[in-house]
This record gives sequence, C-alpha cells and structure tokens, in this order.
Amino acid sequence: MGLGDILILAAVAAAFIGALVFIFKNGGFSAGCGGDCAHCASRCTHADDEEK
Repeated sequence: MGLGDILILAAVAAAFIGALVFIFKNGGFSAGCGGDCAHCASRCTHADDEEK
C-alpha cells in the first residue's frame, strides 16, 4: 500500500466522518421523513396552517 492509497483512504474516511457529523448536528437520522413521505408532507402542511 503506497502513499497515494493511504491519502485516498484518509480522504474517504474524512468525508464519511464529516457527513456523519453534519447529519447528527442537523437532527440525526430520525429528523426527516424516515421513509414515510406522506407523513412528512402532512407535517409541513400542518406547520403552514399553524403560522396563519
């Protein structure tokens, strides 16, 4: 394993860790729709109704 391979592996690991940090700082994996897009859309509709 050469220096180039190590640098590529380090870059991939840094990108993966950065993505995880971003996800967890923005509410984690359960903050979004969670695979239920109908529920997510209805939540957005209710939020619009509450603002009025």
